[in-house]
Amino acid sequence: MIIQNCKLTYFDFPGRGESARIALSIGNVKFTDDRIQFPQWKELKPTTPWGSLPVLTLSDGTEIAQQRAILRLIGKATGLYPTDVIAAAKVDSIMDAVEDIGGKTNAEGQGLPQAEKEAARKAACTEEGGATYEILKKIDSVIGSNEGCYAVGNSLTIADLCIYVGSCTLISGLYDGIPKDALDSFHNLAILRKAVRSNPAVSKWYDGLDKSVKVPTSFGKI
Repeated sequence: MIIQNCKLTYFDFPGRGESARIALSIGNVKFTDDRIQFPQWKELKPTTPWGSLPVLTLSDGTEIAQQRAILRLIGKATGLYPTDVIAAAKVDSIMDAVEDIGGKTNAEGQGLPQAEKEAARKAACTEEGGATYEILKKIDSVIGSNEGCYAVGNSLTIADLCIYVGSCTLISGLYDGIPKDALDSFHNLAILRKAVRSNPAVSKWYDGLDKSVKVPTSFGKI
């Protein structure tokens, strides 16, 4: 397998690197989980392909950057990305939609006093018509319209991993004002999150992390 013995470089928190970490674990790929600290980033940034993380470095030195490009490569190598072109396009569209969760949430309340910003973000995630709420509702609907507990087809894909990480990150405390129960009204999303987190390889990954690695409680067992 071309990605065997690769290195994934990202910061020491879930963020944009977590879906790839999980995908590599599910695919039983031996990899180096290279977690950097923020003081290291200033020196490292100019050496990365696009001035951003994550970066996947293959055993021959080839570097692949950008979160979704990395995920597609891992998915193709491990069977987590559909070979059917239409199913693959659906996976891509879902990953793009998940990307909007963070951007739209972060944009809410910008420039407002802290209390007003937090109120705006809460409303955006928990009220009908809210920018983040509407994305979550659509994702929930996509899952509900599909067979089983996944977003595309009848088996786990990188789209499911993106949904899992994106939704867990939303309620992790990263965004001021977002309550921990912001996802409670999305039944199908809850089913998918549980299916991903209870996957034996995913459970093994989190159980095996060093105690020094701080994982938000939202990524815990469901």
